[in-house]
Amino acid sequence: MEQTTGHYPPPEHTSEPAFLTGLTYGVLFVLGVVLGLIGSFQFSWEVGSVPVAAIALTLVNLAVFRAAGWAMESRLGAVVPAVPWLVILVVLSSRRPEGDLVVTGTAAGYVYMLGGAVAALIAIVWTRSARPWMLTGAPRPPDPR
Repeated sequence: MEQTTGHYPPPEHTSEPAFLTGLTYGVLFVLGVVLGLIGSFQFSWEVGSVPVAAIALTLVNLAVFRAAGWAMESRLGAVVPAVPWLVILVVLSSRRPEGDLVVTGTAAGYVYMLGGAVAALIAIVWTRSARPWMLTGAPRPPDPR
């Protein structure tokens, strides 16, 4: 016969190992770096005066950041690829002592920079956490019998 102490049972261990979760976040980080590098060098393609590549890259960023958040079931999943993308963007849009910069202050450059930042913000806000961070580790009530 079980004795009831009024406390909930200890939280159950999740089926996903911490190593696999960390590896997945690492892959998402590398994906953000790759998006930042490719986008920073390819944003300037235009059709007429319309920055088609910058618009397309903004939509790709939105899709990737949102998919990462959805796949990881947390906003952190959307943040992890967005942060290295933003760091790469800041570094490559800063003027070096020699005067070189990769992401220029043209219309296409601004569409890529601002559009990507807004896409990251939208993806982060749009993602709902399956496990709210405030309740992580909180014991679950016992199943009704």
